Amino acid sequence: MKPIEGYNKLRGGYYTPDKISEFITDWAVKAAADTILEPSCGDGSFLNAITHRLKILGATRQDVKKNVIGVELDSVEAEKAAQYGTTVVCKDFFSYFREVVDDKKKFDAIVGNPPFIRYQNFNEEYREIAFTLMNKYGFKPNRLTNIWLPFLLLSCNALKPNGRLGMVIPAELFQVDYAAEARQFLSGFFDRLTIITFKQLVFDDIQQEVVLLLGERGCEKHRIRIVELNNIEDLISQGQKCLDTAEQKQLDTGKDKWVKYYLTNEELQLLKKLDHDSRISNATDLYEVNVGLVSGENDFFILNRSVVAEHNLESTVLPIVSRSEQLKGIQLTEKDFDCLIDAGKKVFFFAPGNAEVDDLTKEQKEYIEYGEENGYNKNYKCRIRPKWYYVSSTWDADAFLIRQAHLYPRMILNKKNALVTDTLHKVRFLQGVQGECVAAAFLNTYTFALSETLGRSYGGGVLTFEPGEMRKFRIPMRGADQLDLSKIDGWQRKGEIDKILEYTDGVLLREGLGLTQYEIALLHSIWNKIVIGEWPEKTVKSLETKHEK
Repeated sequence: MKPIEGYNKLRGGYYTPDKISEFITDWAVKAAADTILEPSCGDGSFLNAITHRLKILGATRQDVKKNVIGVELDSVEAEKAAQYGTTVVCKDFFSYFREVVDDKKKFDAIVGNPPFIRYQNFNEEYREIAFTLMNKYGFKPNRLTNIWLPFLLLSCNALKPNGRLGMVIPAELFQVDYAAEARQFLSGFFDRLTIITFKQLVFDDIQQEVVLLLGERGCEKHRIRIVELNNIEDLISQGQKCLDTAEQKQLDTGKDKWVKYYLTNEELQLLKKLDHDSRISNATDLYEVNVGLVSGENDFFILNRSVVAEHNLESTVLPIVSRSEQLKGIQLTEKDFDCLIDAGKKVFFFAPGNAEVDDLTKEQKEYIEYGEENGYNKNYKCRIRPKWYYVSSTWDADAFLIRQAHLYPRMILNKKNALVTDTLHKVRFLQGVQGECVAAAFLNTYTFALSETLGRSYGGGVLTFEPGEMRKFRIPMRGADQLDLSKIDGWQRKGEIDKILEYTDGVLLREGLGLTQYEIALLHSIWNKIVIGEWPEKTVKSLETKHEK
């Protein structure tokens, strides 16, 4: 069934495909006498599956009515759900939890598809109850907290010691910072976690990647397995057998991103070994990293040559990089910048300084007036500044780091001394650090592999890195002074990453760290987990050949 247009988007409810409800229910419900909770039952997809499952196990209608509870805020949906013979409570889940469940009632199984609602769109009354309950259980929600999170965490606290939980959860659980506390809790609360992922979207109506989260208590301690499927059809055809094909891994009880569990045990062991290798430098020992400047209105502040000339602003602008595609090599030179100018790129930043309007030049005043006539000064970032036309910047960038890496992360030396917007990150090397060596050494298979566990994937092979994640990078620097920067830069401009890695891996990994070719191939495998589908076929074949040697 399709969601009601507009309404379900606001309430965060999307109908669960019946086959997913059936799969989770068949896994979670093991006995006719099981007590079961569905905290966000909607029109009853899970309740329907539960009823069928219990009947197969020998439960009577009375058993179903007594032991199965569905909670649904919307009265229309609740009425639909009641047709399956379970108890349906028309109430928000958090009020129900506080009044009926909290410290009073526990369930054998909890299943469902909680709503996906951002903080600002969630009813304030229910949000307050949810956050109060989360605080009671030691959680610290904030304005980034999506409402699926308290649904999940409070449901866990309603499970019996040997209970099972199966839910449809956004894939962001794997990696977002606001879910770090949840990852730590789940890792310690459940004895085994199973996560089923899909390469294709489960819900046609939203561009939201989801996973099936299966949590067990009272079984083998601290294990996790990731089941990777293409689509729902794979889930249907394989059924419960798909769970037996996944390799079980040791479950760490920390806040680390769960992306690492996509890796094999062998790959994890290699990363763990290298993580403790003192010969590899931490990023924080090499450089500082921070966001670029936020103009608040790029259409006003960032200009091309023709606009600069039109307004006679030649003496008022500074060079700036505003897009990662403007950076072709691993250094931005004067020649590179001239080419960008000639190509009509917006690479000039309006910088009149922190002076009062009356102290500015005639041309600067006129351009500011032009901005005000077009309402640029009313944008939020501009409006809150003491002088809307003045954008302050902290320190100058020695280099840039790509914030969104389509193929691999990259560091680019800022030889033009240009500013940079927040589409990239700016880097300042620590005293005594040779920036050219760092930029050259940055391109190696180990750092690439590590990046896969640190970045945030948003589909299509794109990894996004915030400054905090860039600070966790590790770079093998032994032998970096032997690397030829110009050679690497030339290969990068031609897109010949295979040649770069053959060169840098040889110097940094084989000679510098003593890694075997097999270990380097494992690192290559880690790196390929997400991005390989985006590579040109020629490059893929070249890389595969290299690592087969």
